[in-house]
Amino acid sequence: MWFKQIVREETGCAAYMIGADNGECAVFDPLWDIEPYLQTARSKGSRIRYVIDSHSHADHISGARRLAAQSAAELVLPELAEITYPARRVADGERLPLGDVTLEIVHVPGHRPEQINLLIIDHTRGEDPWCMLTADFILVGDVARPDLAQGGVEGAHALWDRAFPRIAGLPDFVEVYPGHVAGST
Repeated sequence: MWFKQIVREETGCAAYMIGADNGECAVFDPLWDIEPYLQTARSKGSRIRYVIDSHSHADHISGARRLAAQSAAELVLPELAEITYPARRVADGERLPLGDVTLEIVHVPGHRPEQINLLIIDHTRGEDPWCMLTADFILVGDVARPDLAQGGVEGAHALWDRAFPRIAGLPDFVEVYPGHVAGST
């Protein structure tokens, strides 16, 4: 398995690529400029199989639809996302196979009602997850901003009542990779 974080320095937004032994990879929360993902896939000898957006709230301009079209990948969005274009809809607990890797969908409402995270299981390491891509849920030194898109109180309740319990049982060794790095706007 290979793993790459791609950061847009101007905004601190982070996207991720996960590659498997079978020559396929996935891109999580791609930004508008899709060339870094295409270039990385080429350099790794991988075909992009999945392009996944964690939520549909525009705190960055997504390149997911463009990347999926350019790479003939499957576009994947949360089942609760309010979209008008075709995409595969995924729910909590669903798994996307990727060679020796499994991408497990974790629904974590709060920042947005539809938000999902990805739990990455590299079966060459074992059956426990080794990392979670947390998008706008768990950030560097902070948690999601429920006030941006949900008026605050409703989102805050969802964070504490539904999102945090969903990840509370994860082993301590699971690494966390946020959608915004320290110092981002």
